Amino acid sequence: MNPLTRLSPLLMSGALLALVASPATAAASITNVRLNPTAQGLDLVFDTEGGNGDVFTVHQGNTLRADLTRTQLNLPEGELFQQENPAPGIASVSVVPLDANSVRVTIEGTDQAPVSQINSRRNRVVLSLRPDGETRQAPTPVPDTLVTVPGPETPPALAQAAEPIPVMPPPAQPDVLVPNPEVVIDGVPVPRPQLQQAPPFLPRAVAPPVGDMSFAETTIIPFTIDLGTNERIPRLLLRDAPAREVLGLLARAAGMNLVFAPGTAGSSAPGEGNSDTLVSLDIENESVQDVFNHVLRISGLQANRVGRSIYVGPRLPDGARSLVSRTLRLNQAGAVQAAGFLASLGAEATQLVTRPQIETVSIEGSDENTLPITRVLEFDSTQIVPLTFSPPDDSQVATPLRGLQVVTDDRLNSITLIGETALVNLASEYVTRLDLRRRQVAVNVKIIDINLSAIDRFGTSFSTAVGDLGIINTGGAGVINFGGRSPAGVPSPIAPGGITSVNPGASLFSIPSQILVQIQAQVSSGNGKILTDPTLIVQEGQAASVNLTQDVVTDITSTVSTSTPPVITTTVDRTPAGLTLNLQVERIDDNGFVTLNVAPRVTSLTGSQTINTAAGANVIGLLSTREVSSGSIRLRDGQTLLLTGIIQESERTDVSKVPILGDIPILGALFRSETTTSSRNEVLVMVTPQVLDDSDQAIWGYRYTPSEQVQEILENPRR
Repeated sequence: MNPLTRLSPLLMSGALLALVASPATAAASITNVRLNPTAQGLDLVFDTEGGNGDVFTVHQGNTLRADLTRTQLNLPEGELFQQENPAPGIASVSVVPLDANSVRVTIEGTDQAPVSQINSRRNRVVLSLRPDGETRQAPTPVPDTLVTVPGPETPPALAQAAEPIPVMPPPAQPDVLVPNPEVVIDGVPVPRPQLQQAPPFLPRAVAPPVGDMSFAETTIIPFTIDLGTNERIPRLLLRDAPAREVLGLLARAAGMNLVFAPGTAGSSAPGEGNSDTLVSLDIENESVQDVFNHVLRISGLQANRVGRSIYVGPRLPDGARSLVSRTLRLNQAGAVQAAGFLASLGAEATQLVTRPQIETVSIEGSDENTLPITRVLEFDSTQIVPLTFSPPDDSQVATPLRGLQVVTDDRLNSITLIGETALVNLASEYVTRLDLRRRQVAVNVKIIDINLSAIDRFGTSFSTAVGDLGIINTGGAGVINFGGRSPAGVPSPIAPGGITSVNPGASLFSIPSQILVQIQAQVSSGNGKILTDPTLIVQEGQAASVNLTQDVVTDITSTVSTSTPPVITTTVDRTPAGLTLNLQVERIDDNGFVTLNVAPRVTSLTGSQTINTAAGANVIGLLSTREVSSGSIRLRDGQTLLLTGIIQESERTDVSKVPILGDIPILGALFRSETTTSSRNEVLVMVTPQVLDDSDQAIWGYRYTPSEQVQEILENPRR
């Protein structure tokens, strides 16, 4: 045992009570309870045998509870004492046993909880009650000695096994009394009609799959002071005691010196302790070192041990702290972002910001005839910007890095940590988990532009002749000829002196004397594909694009000025025609899912148009655009997404016929011709992502072997 040197009594604003007893001490016994009314209130008198126990009072609402430890209740009338309205302002008084060695006294007040004062004498404990609440309990002096003994080890706790959840069996299907007969028609059984029902609801709400989540767990261990002792305290009871006095009592019990640095009035920051903080302890069988650290944590005071002395204060100066400095150069994360993250955990971060500035300097001449000289100076200005997170005083936000200083350097993308060793190690662990590589994905996008065009032709042709009368029908156009030759040609105008020459007409048709009939049917189709197959490597959160276009003139604007002579200004607008692909990768999760956005656009030249401007006639192009934006879609690694339905379709039918004859039913088909032209354009988009492995086991990109043609181009480049 290590007895503590006797201390002089100390008067405090609250009650301080520390009672230590040997485990072998016998429990006291209450043999009688009496109520003595007084001028101020009521005295509750307990007659005891075998000594007096410890008394600990607690106020809760209008109730005052007093627990007598190491005390048993042995009343002649039984193990219960209760009295209603014993005095003005007191509703009831009850005394019941709390456990085998404790007794609880409960006093109910009418408007407020009574105030108690404990007077302990030999074989008697008096609890003086005042219902007006003007008197407080007198402080108890600090105990003479603090006894420490070695304590037993605590056995490990056993984990309780979880009970299995019972599974309810599905309800049994009732048997059908008379089933429907089977119907057979022509030897084929007819299926029975089924009752159409809506699908049943799900038995319970099913959330979308989550998948595995990678996590890194860090246990924040509070900073502890090693007192270098294994002594234990069998019993320590304190109420509303100043933290400074409690720490001094425990430090002397461990054989240490305490150096307390009081804080400056009004200089305490949020989360910092105060030397006037009051603590209450009810400790049994606990080590001195653990109790010392318990008081430090609940009071918010800082402490540091140097040799056999312990520095304690609301905010220790740098000379009393064991500070270390560590500089980390980040590879992936930004220094400013990492400093902001540490500042949100309570660290005090600063950022060095360099801003370019321009200053104009004017130098006046020596006389009036000399012009001033103006110079423009460009230089960089460095400023220190604080990145500090200050939660409200009543906030419960955890700040595990309070007391750590963080300084950033944009040039080297590094941060410097200054603080105690435990804080620097904890901050380094946070930064290491933030400095991770972003994943990359190789996205293969196949864009297929399919042009399907078809032409259907159907018509008849026939000819016949009877003498000088000839009839011809070709492609819905009819010709009737009278005679064997065309009219003779006469010069026009007629030359003076009369007609000198006549050109006889030649034979116009060579019509056979027999009937010739020809039926024409033709179907023409064509397929055109424009295949584009790029593979893009994109980092998470970045975008990429592919442009395979050619500029086409789509508008020409001419402007004539009002000057003399007028000036004509021509503006030409060009629009890219071809293929444009925009790809954005939003996120790549740890389960192999890629969230991306694909927006292909195909622009083609469909025709031309002549426009007249002040500069003359010009020809512009007409463009047709087909585009689609997929939005945010999620694909698995190696999964292919096919976007279809981007269709542009047109159909045109031309009919040529002989008047009247082409409208005759059935036979009219011999005197008309039909041509149907259909056009169908469709864009297909196929997207296949493949997540790249950036670990040290990846070998992609190191074993590329070019083909013979590529090797020849590399060895003999054209100049």
